[in-house]
Amino acid sequence: MLSIRVLASAILLTAAVPPARALDPAAVALDELEVGGGGGGSAGVSTIAGPATGLRTALSPSVAALPASTTVLGAAEIARLPVQSYGDLFRPIAGFDVSNYGQGGVGYGIALRGFSDAEHGRDVAVFVDGVPINEVSSIHTPNYVDLNPLIPETIRSIGIVRGPFSVEAGDAGLGGAIFIETKRAEPLSTVGVSGGSFETLRGLATFSQVGPGLQPFLAYEGYGQGGYRQNGDLGRYNAFNKVTIPLDTGSSLSVRVQMYGTSFGQPGYLERDLVRAGLVSPRAATNVTDGGGKTLQTVVANYLSGPPEDELSALLYASHDQTSRFSDFGGGQRGQVQERATVGGRLRRVWTTNLFDVLPTQVLAGADWRSDALDVITGPSVARGFTGRSLDLDILQHDLGAYAQVQVKPTPWLKLTGGARADQFLYDVRNALDPALSPAVSPHIVSPKGGAALTPFDWLELFANYGQGFRSPSASSELVGNPRLTPFSVESTEGGGRLIFDRVSLLGTVFFTDISNEVFQAAPGLPVQNLGRSRRDGFEIEGKLLAWRDGLDRVSLFASTSAVSARLLNGATSIFVPNVPASLATVGAEFDLGEPVTPFGPGRVTGAAYLSYIGAKPLTEDGLLRSRPYTRVSGRLAYVHASGWTTYGQATWYPGDRTSESIFNFGPTLAAAASDIFTSPQPRLTLLAGVTYGFATGASAP
Repeated sequence: MLSIRVLASAILLTAAVPPARALDPAAVALDELEVGGGGGGSAGVSTIAGPATGLRTALSPSVAALPASTTVLGAAEIARLPVQSYGDLFRPIAGFDVSNYGQGGVGYGIALRGFSDAEHGRDVAVFVDGVPINEVSSIHTPNYVDLNPLIPETIRSIGIVRGPFSVEAGDAGLGGAIFIETKRAEPLSTVGVSGGSFETLRGLATFSQVGPGLQPFLAYEGYGQGGYRQNGDLGRYNAFNKVTIPLDTGSSLSVRVQMYGTSFGQPGYLERDLVRAGLVSPRAATNVTDGGGKTLQTVVANYLSGPPEDELSALLYASHDQTSRFSDFGGGQRGQVQERATVGGRLRRVWTTNLFDVLPTQVLAGADWRSDALDVITGPSVARGFTGRSLDLDILQHDLGAYAQVQVKPTPWLKLTGGARADQFLYDVRNALDPALSPAVSPHIVSPKGGAALTPFDWLELFANYGQGFRSPSASSELVGNPRLTPFSVESTEGGGRLIFDRVSLLGTVFFTDISNEVFQAAPGLPVQNLGRSRRDGFEIEGKLLAWRDGLDRVSLFASTSAVSARLLNGATSIFVPNVPASLATVGAEFDLGEPVTPFGPGRVTGAAYLSYIGAKPLTEDGLLRSRPYTRVSGRLAYVHASGWTTYGQATWYPGDRTSESIFNFGPTLAAAASDIFTSPQPRLTLLAGVTYGFATGASAP
C-alpha cells in the first residue's frame, strides 16, 4: 500500500513534468512555480516558490514564452477544481465568459476578450493534442466548438493565450486560443463512480503505466442524467485510448484512438419575462420532441523528437462524426443533420542558436493542413422527422497553412518576437437544391504578429503585442449566399505587466481590438446580421496570494476582474455589440492539506471554491434590453486516504438570477421587444458526490 505522500508526489510529478518536455527552461520554471503559462491566472496558480526571472523573455516555443497574457493549468490544479462539465475548466480563469445553454450535448458558449458567449466558442481556437477542434463550416455556427468528448481526468495541461497572438492558432483565433494536452502516462490506475442532482450518474475507469516500454493511458466513461428541465435527459459513452511508444533518445510516438457517442433531449428556450413572472415553470420544455445526438471516432498520431529548444514534431489525425439536432426556436421545430470526415496534419520545427555567434535566436516554423468533407441537411421537422429541405449541401473544404516565428534576445532582459502565418482556403460546394448556388472559391489571408517582453527586475515582466486573427467563411451559412466573402479578420494590440514575489503574483493587461464588420446570429436558422465596424477596449487583472505553505501543504487565494467595452461604430442608435457582459470578476481559494489524524487513518484534504460575478450584457444594439448581473458559487472538497480511496463532494449554487447565463434575443438587434428575449434557466443548486479508488500500477516492460 502506497503512503499518501508517495502517491501524491507521484501524481504531482507526473502531471507537472512530462519526460519529453523536461528540458524546456520556461516549462521548468513554470513547474517550479506551478504558475503554468506565466499568466498568474485565477485557478492557474498553485504555488509561488520565489522570484521568476524572465518567463516571457526565455527563448522557448511554449505558451509561457509569448509576450502575451497567458495562463496554463496543470493536472494537479484541474483535479482540485469543481468540474461538473467542461465549461467549469475555464470559469475561474480571468477573462473567460462561459455559458451553459442547458441544451443537452451541444457545445458551450466560451468567449474571451469581449466576443459573444452565444456562438458556441466560435471565436476561440481550440486544440487537443494539436488537433483543431473548431468545426469549420458547421451548420450550427461557423467554427463551432464541442468539447463534450474531453474527459477532465485525461488532461495534462491547458494552455491559454488571450488575443490573436499565437502564430500556431490560425483559424478562429480571434479572442484567443486554448491548447489542451492529454496525459502521457502516470504510475497509477483508478476506478470510480459519482452521482448527484437530477438523476446524474457517472462511472470512470483509467489504466496507466510508466516505464521504459509502452506507456498506456486509457480512460473509459459512462454518463447519464435525467436533467433539471423537462426533456433534459442525456447519456454518453466515451473510450479514450492513448499509447506512447518511446523510440530512440529524446523521441517518442503517441497514438490516440477515441470513440464517443451521446444522445440527448433539448428543453429549449422559454420567454424570460414569463419565467420571471412565475407564469411559466423554469423546468418546462418548449417542445418535448427536441433533441439530437452525436457519434465521433478520432485517430491521432503525434511524433516528437529532440528537446523543446531544438524540437521536431509531426502530427497526423483523422476523424468522423455524425451529428443531429432538432430545435424549436419559435415557428416550429427545425432539423440539422451533418456528417463530417476530417483529415489533417502538421509539421513543426524549432531551432535555437546564436545568430552571428552573439545574438541568441530561436526560429519556429511549421505548416499545417486540414481537409473537411461534409454532408449537410437542414429543414422543417416534426418529432425529429424532416418534412422538407431548406438546405442540402455536399462541401469539400481545405485549409493549407504555413507559419514562422522568430525570437531574438539583444540583451538578457529583452526579447523581441515577430511572426506571421498564411492560410489558403479551397472550397467546393455542391448545392442539391439550387445547383446555380454551388461556389468553388479559394480565399486566402495573411496574419502578422509581433511583440516584445522585457524584465527590468527579477520580479517584474513587461510585454506588448500586436496581432491579426481570422475566421474562415462558412460554406454552409455564408458562401452559398455570398461566394465573394473573404475570411473575417480582426486587429488587436495589448500591453501589460506581471509582478511576482515570494507569495504574490499579479498580472494586468489592457487590450484593443478592431473589426471591420461585426457578424451576429441569434440562433441557428435565424438571419445572419452584419452589424458593421466595431471596437473592443478592455482590461484584465488577476492575482494570487499563497497564504500558507508547508511542504506539500498550501492554501492559496485568487481573484480576478476584467471589463470590456464592445461598441459598434456605425451611428448613435447602434452602440453595443450584443451578448458581451461589461464586467467579470472571480474570487476564491484552493487548498491541499496533508495527513490529518482521523479515525480512518492519515490522508489529504484538497479542494477549491470560488464565486463568479458576471455583469449585465446588452441584448440589442441600443442596449435597451439587457440581461441581469448574476453570481455563481462553486466548490469542491475531497479527502484522499492513504489506502488509495478518495471521496469527494461538490456543489454549484446560483444565489440570485438564474435566467441570465443562457439568454438570447430571438428578434431583431434593433427594436426588439421584451417578448423576443428567451432563456434557459439554470438550476438553483446542483450537488455531486463520488468515490474513486486509485492503485499503483507496475512499470511497463522494456
